[in-house]
Amino acid sequence: MKIRFDQDELLMWATDVLKKASMPEEDAKTTSTILVKADLRGIETHGLARLPIYVERIQKGGINPKPDFNILKETPATNLIDADNAMGQVAGKFAMSKAIEKAKSTSVGISSVKNGNHFGIVAHYLEMAINNNMFGIATTNTSPLLAPFGGKKAVLGTNPIAFGFPGGKYHPIILDMASSVTSRGRIKIAQLNNEKIPLTWAVDERGIPTDDPNEALKGALLPFGAHKGYGLAVIGDILSSVLSGAGFLLQTGELYSEPAKPQNLGFFMMAVKLESFIDPNEFNQRITEFIKTIKESPKAEGTKEIFMPGEIEYIREADNEKDGAPLGENVVKALKDLGSSIGVEFNLEPKK
Repeated sequence: MKIRFDQDELLMWATDVLKKASMPEEDAKTTSTILVKADLRGIETHGLARLPIYVERIQKGGINPKPDFNILKETPATNLIDADNAMGQVAGKFAMSKAIEKAKSTSVGISSVKNGNHFGIVAHYLEMAINNNMFGIATTNTSPLLAPFGGKKAVLGTNPIAFGFPGGKYHPIILDMASSVTSRGRIKIAQLNNEKIPLTWAVDERGIPTDDPNEALKGALLPFGAHKGYGLAVIGDILSSVLSGAGFLLQTGELYSEPAKPQNLGFFMMAVKLESFIDPNEFNQRITEFIKTIKESPKAEGTKEIFMPGEIEYIREADNEKDGAPLGENVVKALKDLGSSIGVEFNLEPKK
């Protein structure tokens, strides 16, 4: 069962929590905004459910709440950034801002980041590019969660790769996909709710598919599309971590089990100015026609509507902004416990 809360009140509360944990107000608001946006879009695995572990990591030294970003190497189109173990959302925003800044003068801007942490939904950073008449590409590595194709040990991260384009008269097109069938977060939610998981999601420690989330969390996630998801995970790790000097594969810190250890994740963020190829107005006309053609194409039996990548999340966000951000009962309990422990009580009233 979901409990709905006003998103502005959630944002203010989460910001106050992170401020109490020593984050500057602007950075606390950036992080909270991205977390609440995930819940509004129905991506609960990357929403406020992550706030307790973020705070624990700050308290134990796994995240630096007051980082000093350092641009280690720079060209007219690129930046290599040491994120100084910053909160991932803060580092992600900084990195894409720098990529956009480069793209405004050189048409293409790329930021490569090391010493980062989990940065939440990638869509937020792509929207930054889209809002500047650009398209964006982004990826990050994660701690080892994914077994390589044919393997049983978690060696690779789920390493999401994402693309974002303006959508003309429609919503932006955002493809944000992990290389695994599902996220570890969804398995943890199944564990919290005492639910079984599909056998296609993960393997146990022996490499055998399991429907038990407890066994899955001891084992490894499976790549989507077998060798295809595995291949994308490899490319994501090379782009984000091998290239930047960040930790890769087994070198990274685990988000939950090692809260005192910096993750040293890498990011790759690219922004490309549309005007370098086409007038933005013409692009918007063409992309509108492109989307319209797909959406109005013949539908399979039982299909009411054809959706573009990311469209369902935008629809959910609009609905939830009216009805309230949905949080699971266990998430609400975890937030109340967090609030009590840090001295910022979770006293928000659910929306009727």
